Amino acid sequence: MHLDAELLSPTTVIDSDHPDIVALARTLTGATPPQTVRNVFEYVRDRITHPADTGGTGVAVSASETLQAGEGICHAQAALLAALYRAAGIPAGLRHQQVDTETGQTVLHGIATVWAPDISETGGFLLVDPRYPESDPRHSGHDWQTRALQPPFERNLPTVHTDMPPAVVTALREATDAQSLLRGGLPATLD
Repeated sequence: MHLDAELLSPTTVIDSDHPDIVALARTLTGATPPQTVRNVFEYVRDRITHPADTGGTGVAVSASETLQAGEGICHAQAALLAALYRAAGIPAGLRHQQVDTETGQTVLHGIATVWAPDISETGGFLLVDPRYPESDPRHSGHDWQTRALQPPFERNLPTVHTDMPPAVVTALREATDAQSLLRGGLPATLD
């Protein structure tokens, strides 16, 4: 994949130019790009909680809103990852997984992808999913995919997005609270 400038540029949701994002990215920047990738990932994984775990009701959308709240659903966590990577000069975007829930509903799960040729198994982009902190018993035990993908019930969608898709932004912005969003307000597709 060509590393378009768009994978380094700020957007309304991936606001990598926000002063708080820039300042945090500066403190997380390591001696090498792989160390920066790990530092950013571990920060979001371990410090940004998920409303499903806390009972929180706020709905953050942009990276800066998520950082300020210290909490966000998977899509907001992914936006924060991408923004911090971009602010550190590392190309990043958003990816999605379709997940079949226990109730038979399909929903989108948000993850990020970062250019990490030195640590990616494919020598390019690395999928990163910070859903569960290392101390959480539901952590998959994998370095980067902390929420274990369960085929055929969960499927990676192939497209790398330079910004949060409109269907996801709309669902988050229209949500009255995080708990109702998680119970039935997440989109099933990107259309």
